Amino acid sequence: MNSSTRHDSGAARGARVKRDAIVRGHTLFGMFAVAAGLTLPSAAAAQTMAMQDRLSRFADQRFGMFIHYNMNTYVSGWAENRVDPKTFAPPNGDCHTFTDQWAKAAKSAGMKFGILTTKHHDGFSIWPSKAAPPSTSPYGKTPYTIAQSSVPTMDVVKCYTDSFRAQGLDPNLYFSIWDPNSGVGSQAGHNTDPGPVDWNVVGEYITTQITELLTNYGEIPMFVFDGYEWLTGHQQVPFEKIRALVHQLQPNTIVMDHNGGVPWEVDTVYFEEPLGVTVPTGNTVAGAQGQTIAKNQDWFWDSGQTGAGYLSATDIANELAHTEPNYTSFVLDCPPNPQGLLDNQVVTILGQVASAWTPNVSRPSLPAQPARILTPYTAVGATATSGSAALAVDGYNDSAAGVNNTLHSSKGESLWTSTGPLPQSITLDLGAPRSGIDMVEVLPQRHTGTTNGNITSYRVLVSTDGTSFTEVTRGTWPASSITNALLAPESARFAAQTARYVRLEADAVAGGGTAVIAGEVAAGSIEEYPSPGTDGGTALADAGDSASESGGTLADGGDGGADGSLAGENAGRPSDGGDGGTDGDLAGVDAGRPSDGGDGGADGSLAGEDADRPSDGGGTAASDGSNPSGGGGGADGSLAGVEAGRPGDGGSSAGNGGLDSSGCACSLGARGGPSGSVLGWGLAALLVGIGRLRGTLRPWRQKRLRA
Repeated sequence: MNSSTRHDSGAARGARVKRDAIVRGHTLFGMFAVAAGLTLPSAAAAQTMAMQDRLSRFADQRFGMFIHYNMNTYVSGWAENRVDPKTFAPPNGDCHTFTDQWAKAAKSAGMKFGILTTKHHDGFSIWPSKAAPPSTSPYGKTPYTIAQSSVPTMDVVKCYTDSFRAQGLDPNLYFSIWDPNSGVGSQAGHNTDPGPVDWNVVGEYITTQITELLTNYGEIPMFVFDGYEWLTGHQQVPFEKIRALVHQLQPNTIVMDHNGGVPWEVDTVYFEEPLGVTVPTGNTVAGAQGQTIAKNQDWFWDSGQTGAGYLSATDIANELAHTEPNYTSFVLDCPPNPQGLLDNQVVTILGQVASAWTPNVSRPSLPAQPARILTPYTAVGATATSGSAALAVDGYNDSAAGVNNTLHSSKGESLWTSTGPLPQSITLDLGAPRSGIDMVEVLPQRHTGTTNGNITSYRVLVSTDGTSFTEVTRGTWPASSITNALLAPESARFAAQTARYVRLEADAVAGGGTAVIAGEVAAGSIEEYPSPGTDGGTALADAGDSASESGGTLADGGDGGADGSLAGENAGRPSDGGDGGTDGDLAGVDAGRPSDGGDGGADGSLAGEDADRPSDGGGTAASDGSNPSGGGGGADGSLAGVEAGRPGDGGSSAGNGGLDSSGCACSLGARGGPSGSVLGWGLAALLVGIGRLRGTLRPWRQKRLRA
């Protein structure tokens, strides 16, 4: 069962429960289920899974398969211009034929998970994405997906998730943010210059694709980004919005981001071995280390890898002997060939690994992970007493051998360097007052060969107006931020604050000089998407485009913003009882996307309770086959809530959704279709109880709306 609450809210006034489960961690639905004598699916219980537990589970997996299979399997290159999409041409129309082979080979080696390249830097999607490329795409609105390939009805992501789950393996997904062929970044400099990225233009395209991947394929324990920290940066494509979206869709998903080798704005750190980045001995931070089985270190299959040779089973065991005691899962890239299959020699080697390596079950559990920002607030700008403050909020985090070393003279770090006497300070502008701020993190310089300039004495001050600042903490940091052999961000914790401006003042630096040097500075909350407050909220209720108390994306209140994403309770996008938002993503409680009681939102995905996409009692049933309507439903609905047929629990036109019961639970509703796609629990007894509750709840809700 998919752990995302968008599926688990299939009873008990789904929209209310959905948001409470996502944002607050409450399980009102559980009360109704218990009253009905039902057992909650594991996904509902998993919503309260702490980050420590998620990371412990990942560290205990130890070994997994990286699967680079995409257009570059058929044509060499790396983020090159588009080619004829029909170039992607596996010979068999049923991709389970080869994804089953991948999964069986992975299991034979003792692997516990896979990571599939759903979209690499050239932008080709191996699932039938319906996202329209943004206006910045050099190819216009023409899509570039498997639906335009030689196998237009194939969905490799679907086959992969089916096959890996059938073998008891986690089906994790990889997704490149940088996509110059779709206008996300530039093609300049032979594809090594990220170029400017306008979030207002590309945001809908990026978030739609992520939503498809985390909506249509069941539970995805890990989502891996690439072309992000090291190329577009976490500011141009705001990490705050991306992280909130992942959490909203699947609150238990771990986020990994290539490839700095430092735990900065990630849940688990990634070490890219071909770049010389490996986990240090003594590390205690959960991580992953990637390496290719092909000795030519090509991530995608090519005709030369057989001649170059492969790592042997002994080589792989030696890798694991280093990564395992350092709480790092070894991710071995095994690229399929143009037939979609692993080469026979690769399959043979994987089958020998179990004889060469046995997991060390006596290894102690993952130590408690250091507190870090789990709810990030991406700065919209920054000022400094001297130096270029923008360099400390651009969101770059690259390895010493990374691509950004060709872009920045400071070896990819884009360092803020002050001039003049101490103290010096940098002030982050978060764009709007944010509540729950309780940590500032600083990513120190890493590739300069010195610690001189690292902050050793500091103060943190906050302000709501940018004029009057209040000190919230002060302290000292060591010159070197290496902890348990791993260089990690410095952090300052303090009591939760509401502020728009966060200032870090450096009062002393290492080396006895006066120049302050810092890679990145960030502010946020160590709590993972805590409850929003009445002031416009924290986390999800506050993570939108210039959200405010009276509207916009993720605003806590208001009468409706248009085209927002991740709307919160009473949020104007869509509206709770207002005139509805149009084209909203991830509507919140009683939200009008589609609207519950308002004038309705159009074209909403992840509709809430009583929503007409599909509708609870009105409109024309959807007929696209993916989310047919239950109660007479709305058109083209995706992931409808209570009483919505997808297939319907109680509806009359349930059909065959995208994921069958091997991926997620099917509906049990009356006349509900078999093989439903990530459905709520259409249990008749519970629906009867919910129907009785309506008369009680609606007057209360109407009173709340009038208040």
